[in-house]
Amino acid sequence: MVATIRQYKAACVQAEPGWFNLEKCIQKTVKFILEAGEKGCKLIAFPEVWIPGYTYWGWRVNYQDSLPLLKDYFKNSLRPDSEEMSRIRAAARKAQIYVSLGYSEVEGHSLYIAQIIIDPNGNVINHRRKIKPTHVEKLVFGEGTGDSLNTVVETEIGNLGHLNCWENMNPFLKANAAAQYEEVHVAAWPVYPPASSLKYPDPYTNISEAQSELVTPAYAYETGTWTLAPSQVVTREGARLNLPKRLQNDEAAVDAEAAVIGNGFARIYRPDGFRAVEDPPKDFEGIFIVDIDLDETILTKRLADFGGHYMRPDLIRLLVDKTPKTYLVDANKPNPKEFPSSIQRLGLDKPLPEEE
Repeated sequence: MVATIRQYKAACVQAEPGWFNLEKCIQKTVKFILEAGEKGCKLIAFPEVWIPGYTYWGWRVNYQDSLPLLKDYFKNSLRPDSEEMSRIRAAARKAQIYVSLGYSEVEGHSLYIAQIIIDPNGNVINHRRKIKPTHVEKLVFGEGTGDSLNTVVETEIGNLGHLNCWENMNPFLKANAAAQYEEVHVAAWPVYPPASSLKYPDPYTNISEAQSELVTPAYAYETGTWTLAPSQVVTREGARLNLPKRLQNDEAAVDAEAAVIGNGFARIYRPDGFRAVEDPPKDFEGIFIVDIDLDETILTKRLADFGGHYMRPDLIRLLVDKTPKTYLVDANKPNPKEFPSSIQRLGLDKPLPEEE
């Protein structure tokens, strides 16, 4: 599909999630979607696990302290076939906007770092999961399967793609997206500490400046895509909620935690890696907007198209298995190797109620 809308506005979120509070998260999500629609945007991009906030406490607390937080986190994560998801989809329909949403997804008794793209009719047209949770994230989240490599969808506003966090640094996933002719990319980020808090031997890749100033523009110019990088914010009260329960009333502990959080690192880059808009202030909470012109991708991709003429498939190819995987396979099915899409399996294709 060739995009029929070549020039449009897109919104990028830099905001604080409703930590451990699903209802608050849904309300903020709907609010931003409707605001972006009112401002004439065709796309809005949310951060990694925006609902119910990134599990950054997992990097900072011990096992015993993590357990009450983990329990609350699970209880406030989002089920795909739920009334809460329907409200988000209905907001996209009302705002007539595409939504790239990151959330902690409940399936059975497991959690996954999920992303979906919702179209202006409220339909979920893409669902994927982070294929490899990073380091301590593995203690909370499971892994995506083959269908999570379907990272790009064709739309009237261009080929839209999205990845989570360090997936945007993964050379193989970048090559996979380029081969799907991606034109607009959402590099969804969580919250990171700033470089000022870095202590050896923690690597520089693990701080906010690296994600926003190195990884994200590299994705833009290596793939020749407009790249929106939404991220999360942690206020002092947000820092309190992410502390172990025993420290949440310790004001000195809250101050110390708030002092090492990196805020204000959402960015938007042009297809050549240059900043598309001025960086939002570090204390900014809300959406900021870019004017996208898909024709700006023509020359970046014409000069170096790593999903086309600038590759040598006779020398280098990427072997990809996009088959969905499930724990149960019915050997009596006509074709046991056929699996429903994750959108069907999770009930994300459930029709929305008719508009009133």
